[in-house]
Amino acid sequence: MNATAKLFTLANSQAVRIPARFRIDAEEVEISRTEDGALILRPKPRTAADVFALARAKAGDAFKDWKRPEQGVARPVPALD
Repeated sequence: MNATAKLFTLANSQAVRIPARFRIDAEEVEISRTEDGALILRPKPRTAADVFALARAKAGDAFKDWKRPEQGVARPVPALD
């Protein structure tokens, strides 16, 4: 899906008017540039769960065989009377 957008200057920054059909449901975006110069906008993660979901998506199958190590037995916490 491609479209054309207008560029304009806002203070010392360059801005893009993003067409409605490309609306991003976020308050902030992360911006990156590919080797060929293309800009990529991604919604900035809002919570720790969003960050972990993004990390899992980027890792792909890298950790598919990982097993959680034994954690041992939890000791009871003494009462605070």
